[in-house]
Amino acid sequence: MFKKFLAVVLAMAMLVSLSACATNNAAPESTNEAIPESAADSAVEPAAEPAAEGNVGWNGKPVKAKEDIVIGVSWKTQQEERWVKELNVIKQVCKDQGVELIYQVAENDAQKQAGQIENLVAQGIDILIAQCNEPGAITNAMKAAHDEGVLVCYYEPVMGDTYADFTGGNDFYEIGQLITKTIGDMNITGNVAYIYGDSTGGTGVVKFQEGMLDSMKNCDVEVVGEQWTTNWDPATAMGYAENWIAEYGDSLTAILCMNDGMAGGAIQALEGAGLAGKVLVCGQDCDLLACQRIVQGTQVSTVAKAGSEYPQLFTEACIQYYLGEKTAADFGTDVNSDGQTIPFMSYPGVVVTKDNIDETVIAAGLFTHEEVYGE
Repeated sequence: MFKKFLAVVLAMAMLVSLSACATNNAAPESTNEAIPESAADSAVEPAAEPAAEGNVGWNGKPVKAKEDIVIGVSWKTQQEERWVKELNVIKQVCKDQGVELIYQVAENDAQKQAGQIENLVAQGIDILIAQCNEPGAITNAMKAAHDEGVLVCYYEPVMGDTYADFTGGNDFYEIGQLITKTIGDMNITGNVAYIYGDSTGGTGVVKFQEGMLDSMKNCDVEVVGEQWTTNWDPATAMGYAENWIAEYGDSLTAILCMNDGMAGGAIQALEGAGLAGKVLVCGQDCDLLACQRIVQGTQVSTVAKAGSEYPQLFTEACIQYYLGEKTAADFGTDVNSDGQTIPFMSYPGVVVTKDNIDETVIAAGLFTHEEVYGE
């Protein structure tokens, strides 16, 4: 009898226990009561959202961390000293920023450069920095790089001539004005000749030309020669100058050149005829040899367009734009070959003459006093 009673008691106890468990497992009713601070402090923090695979960058998609970025540079030439110096600055910036750099130099061969761009993309670059004497010739390679997810940056304004996602540099028309400004301000008269760069350079060289001519419009001069120069070749420029010297001699007032390399070629011809320093010559790029000619009196002026600051700022801006640290709103605008408005990092040029070379070149650290003056 006792056993039956015990069995009944145990069964009732089990039922009570099961009922209690069911009550404890039920969802609690909602409440508007505040959680005490002590309870809140001791509560388990909710799980964090999974980290994204990368920062959201220039294209609205995840991009690599800065330390994993690979930059590819497609450089048109090292013919002029300027391009050697600026490529070296880009190398140093990449080193300082902790990003990998791969670069190739096309030596003014646009078709070769298109192939080099394809090669850089195949090596897995994330950012492409390019510049070309024939920007239209690399358009397909630039667009193909973009289609592979590469941020395509052009080192100079494109103005519709080629494809790019981001550009920078000088206003070509304004630089053209600065090239001839000093001589134009002299209100010279007589015979003048122009030596322009490579006619395949697209809108940029046309804008250079327009600016050069505009700064001379108030001068009462006779234009006795205008020549375009394949690959901006100094030897070719020297030949043009020799022909004009043979025809006009000391009645030639000025030879207006689109860059310092060609100005150097023209001055060589003038030296051979005993006319150096008598015929006015100008250029642009602020090469060391041009600066030396300015203090010696055989070249009137040059234009400093970059130095070490522009390639540094441009490379840093490309990285910042890629990472999304800067957006299109932080820059000016350019237009690519697809008619798209793209960010443009503007950088001004400065006229350099004998009167201001100490302040504009030496003080800025482009060259030392000893390099310029030979002292």
